This record gives sequence, structure tokens and C-alpha cells, in this order.
Amino acid sequence: MKGVAIIAAAGRGLRAGVDKIRMTVQDETVLTKCIRPFFTCRAVDEIIVVTREDALDATRALLSSFEGKSISVIAGGDTRTESVRNALLYAKEHCGVADVVVAVHDGARPFVTSALIERCMLLAAKDGSAVPVVPCADSVRRIEDGGSRAVDRKEYVLVQTPQCFDLARLISAYDGALDATDDATLYERRFGAVSLAEGEAQNRKITYLSDIYADNCDRVGVGFDVHELVEGRPLIVGGVRIPHGKGLLGHSDADVLTHAVMDALLTASDLPDIGHFFPPDDPKYEGADSLVLLATVRDAVKAKKYSIVNVSATILAEKPKMAPHLPEMERNIAEVLGIDVSDVRFAATTTEKLGIIGEERGMAAEAVALLAKRG
Repeated sequence: MKGVAIIAAAGRGLRAGVDKIRMTVQDETVLTKCIRPFFTCRAVDEIIVVTREDALDATRALLSSFEGKSISVIAGGDTRTESVRNALLYAKEHCGVADVVVAVHDGARPFVTSALIERCMLLAAKDGSAVPVVPCADSVRRIEDGGSRAVDRKEYVLVQTPQCFDLARLISAYDGALDATDDATLYERRFGAVSLAEGEAQNRKITYLSDIYADNCDRVGVGFDVHELVEGRPLIVGGVRIPHGKGLLGHSDADVLTHAVMDALLTASDLPDIGHFFPPDDPKYEGADSLVLLATVRDAVKAKKYSIVNVSATILAEKPKMAPHLPEMERNIAEVLGIDVSDVRFAATTTEKLGIIGEERGMAAEAVALLAKRG
């Protein structure tokens, strides 16, 4: 028997609102975590990853570190059915169909195990099909006209992937088929009942963003910083040098925004504030670039096994206007933190000429950070 695995990863994550298979879970992307068990499974010889046309190069680069088995990355279609059909035809062309078992797996199921893959492929080699299922843990009701009625949950199971089949048969089932939510539905229409295999509760599918962090402990941190404006100092905010007659006074570069972000990250991860990490009387931090200090904070947060979900902040300044510089500040912070720029959002406001900020004697910033516990 030759084993071919098809990883369906051409979706756009519309329900999650993000490209979920490229998000990080347990220190690696959802896609690489999903593929890894297929590389270690003895029953799998070839792997075909189906992705979007515009993600082909990025996906190949993401998987370039995998060695030891053949892996191909091909373009999918507009629907899951079209994407899997493309992969099946590719498998036929490159592997033939004689004595070939194919496993079709959702790229958004990163918690699959090699044991489950092998169990299903061996059953498919014997019976022609194998579909992993788990029992319903919740009560089940059937929706009917005018209401609903309870049904016996013992009569129902929840379907998972990988769904495994004789390759020639599955190609035949896909020939001219209309869209379906899984491969077993198409196989059943053509060849009758499928064989069921014992699934695994952990092999859940990530559908919504909350599914990625379902087992994580989210933490929120708040940071605040204020610095005096004086002549003879450069004005640096969010790593951006802004032309102005005054700059912020401090031991480092006095980047008030970055300092607030650092404290938000540190408090969220139950770490001491920036004064502990970078003492104001330590000569080595005199004039320090706060973005470099932020990288140290980032590493400390990661060492505590937290992922940075998003950061937001508000800058309080009468002059100069901060709004034109916000996009560059967001890019700077996102790059250092290693998160998408869409997960960093800053705003700016004045204090209507009230207080030291309104009198242009100082600037302040308040930041909020959301972390998620990894693993």
C-alpha cells in the first residue's frame, strides 16, 4: 500500500476573521503543526498541501524545513470540493491509483495524531474507506417545522478528518460531484456506507478565532508613562523621530509610547515593570533605543509562555500632531513584537490645553496588551 495525504488548506478563514492556519498555536503555525504528524506517520509516503493561489510561495517557504518525505504544494479552487478534486487528480498523475490509499485532512485540525492517521489508513486499505468519529457529548435536538424535538444522542456521532479511502474510488466519487462538506458524503453517494473508525476528542477543528485560544488563559495588562518636554532633546515616539522644537526628557530615549507598551506587556505576564528591567540609574541604558528594550520585554513575555495577541494605546500630546505618524509607529511596534500590524492600533488625543500636557510641558501614553497562554 502507498499512502498519500491531502491537506486541505485553501480556505480564507471567513468565520474566524483571520487566516487561521497561519496563526500560531503551541509555538508553531496551525498548518505546520497539522502536517507534522503526517511526516512521522509510517503509513504516509507522500503529502499534498492545497492552498490558495496567492499563498503558494508563502506556503512553500513555510514548509521548507520539512525533510524526509515528498511534499507538494498546489493551488486549490473556490470551494473545498474543488480543492480536494485538484489534489486527487494531482495524486493520480504523480502516484498512480493502484494500491493507493488517500487521507484527506482539514488544515484547520492541528491536533491530529500519527496514531489516528495510521489507524484510519489501515482500515481504508482493508475496507476501502475509514472515517474517524467521536460520540456526541451534548444532548441533541432535531429542528423541525414549528419547533424541535429531542433525539437519542447515541444514534449520532461527530465526524472528523483524516477521512481515508481507496484513491481510485474517491476520484470516481468526486467525478462531477456537487459541493459537500466532507469526502465521506460524496463517497457514500457513489459507493454506499463508509467504515467508521474511532476518532480522538482532541482532534478538534479550529473554526473561530476563540478555538485557537480555547485552552489558553488570556491576560490583560495596562501600562502608563509620562515624560517632560524640554529643549535640546530629540522627540521619539513609537520609534519615530518627529521634527519638533522639544523632546522628551528621560534616561533612555524617553519614548513614552513604547514605554507604556512595555509596561502593559509586563503587567499582563505577571512580570515587574520596566524600572526593574532597565533601572534609570544604570549607565548602560543612558540614551537607549526603546525599541531595543521592547525586544527584551518581548523575549521575557515569551519565556513566560505567553503569545502576544494585540496591543493598543493612546498618546496624549497637545503638539506636535501625532496622527500622521501613527501608521509608522504601529509598524515599528508590530515588527519588534513579531505580530501582524493589524494587531497593533494606536490613537492620539489632546487634553484640550489642560494640565502639563495641554501646556505643552509633557506627553503621556496609556497602553493595553492582550496575551494568551500558549499550550
